[in-house]
Amino acid sequence: MNKICLGCGKILQNTNENNWGYTPNLKNNYCKRCFRLKNYGEKKEDMIDEKSIIKKVNKGIGIAFFLIDFLNINQETINLFKEIKLTKVLVISKSDTLRKEMKLEKIKKWLKKVYKIEEPILFINHKENLTSNNIFKIMDEKKCKIAYIMGITNAGKSTFINKILKKYGIKKEILASNKPNTTLDFIKIKIGDYIIYDTPGFSYQNENLNIITKELKPITYQIKPNTLVNIHNIYKFYFTESNKITIYTTPIEIKREYKKIEEKLFPIKIKTNEDIVMPGIGYINIKEETTILSNINNLEVRLDLSGDYE
Repeated sequence: MNKICLGCGKILQNTNENNWGYTPNLKNNYCKRCFRLKNYGEKKEDMIDEKSIIKKVNKGIGIAFFLIDFLNINQETINLFKEIKLTKVLVISKSDTLRKEMKLEKIKKWLKKVYKIEEPILFINHKENLTSNNIFKIMDEKKCKIAYIMGITNAGKSTFINKILKKYGIKKEILASNKPNTTLDFIKIKIGDYIIYDTPGFSYQNENLNIITKELKPITYQIKPNTLVNIHNIYKFYFTESNKITIYTTPIEIKREYKKIEEKLFPIKIKTNEDIVMPGIGYINIKEETTILSNINNLEVRLDLSGDYE
C-alpha cells in the first residue's frame, strides 16, 4: 500500500529526487521537501491550480469546512467560499485577534449582512479549539461521514486538524507551516467512522501573512487636511480634507505626515461610517463621507463592522 507524506499529501517514493514525494527512506513520514520545510523553514514556490481544488471537492460527497482568518475576510476570499457547491460551513480562525468587546454573534450578523453568508459560521482561535467537537456534531446532523477541510493559506487549517487528531488520540501530525502551499494534494485522515480530507490551501495574494499576531487595538485620529497616513509602509492614505478615522490593527508602525505621496495615487470614495479593508493587517473606519487617495488600487470598502446589525 502506498504511503503518503503527512506534509504535502504526495505519495512517498525513493527513486527520483526531482519528483514529488521523494524521501531517501520510505519509513519516513515526510518527503524531503516537507522535512526541510518542517525543520529548517525552507520552501520552494509551488504553483497549485486552485480551481482544480474546488472542482475536485465539488465532485465529491460530504461537507466542506472553509477556514478564513479574521484579518483576511474580504470579498475575494468569501467568493472562493461561495464557489463550493457541497454543504459547507464558514470557519473564522484567529478569532483571538478580535477585541474582547466584539461579540461573535454580532460578527455573524455582520457577515450575513455584508457578504450574504447563509451557511453556518464557526469561530476558532490559537489558544483553544473552540469547535473541534462541532465539526462532528454538524457532520452527524447532516448525516455525513466525509469532510473536506479547506481554507486560505495561513488560516490555521493544518493546526486545526492537528488539534482534532490530538483530541481523539491519533498520533499522526499534519505539517503546519506559515509558508504558502505546504499541502500539495488531498490528505485522507480516518477518525473512527469519519473521514477528513486536508486539502491544499488557497494562496491568497497577501504579502502581510505574518504581521498581525495579537489582539486588534483601535487607534483613533482626528485628521487634518493634507495628511498622509502611512501604515507599516504598505498602505498609504492621503486625506485632502479633515476627518476622523479609527485604525483597527495591532501595534505596528503608523505615521502621520503632512506631505503628499510622490507615487501614483488612486481615489477611494467613502460613505459615512464605512471601513477600508487592509488584508492581513486590519481595517480603517472613516467617520465622514469623503474621497481619499491611496497607493493601492481597488481596495475594498464595506459597511462598518461596529454598526448595528440586529
